[in-house]
Amino acid sequence: MSENEKIEKDNDLEEQNTELGNISVSKDVVAIIVAMETMKINGVVGLTAGRKGMSAPLLDKSSLTKGVEVAMNQKEVAITISIVADYNTGIYQTARETQKNVKKAIENMAGLSVSKVDVHVLDVKFKEEKEENIKETDLKNKK
Repeated sequence: MSENEKIEKDNDLEEQNTELGNISVSKDVVAIIVAMETMKINGVVGLTAGRKGMSAPLLDKSSLTKGVEVAMNQKEVAITISIVADYNTGIYQTARETQKNVKKAIENMAGLSVSKVDVHVLDVKFKEEKEENIKETDLKNKK
């Protein structure tokens, strides 16, 4: 294994030394926790990987982690989440609740120190649009 591969591997896993041995948590696991916790927040319509055209497309359940970026070093983790918010729910309140819940979940579930949780609200949806998206997603999943 080259030195670059070793450094890259070390950056992908957060290791914790305990008296029983090492515990490591990968970026992918952190991203899954972040995505699942974010979807529980009232006011979050969904996660998105960015804008395409006039609106930010919602990610389906199998690709939610594409809306999450995780940067880790040996001591802490920084998270960036891209969401679509419900227009009828306070956007600021939704973003703050997302930050608090994600930070708490990562610290409790993965035992990692969270330095920051950035929330990017890339689009808003109205209740009617939200219901249409759910119907479209259901139709796609049945095919």
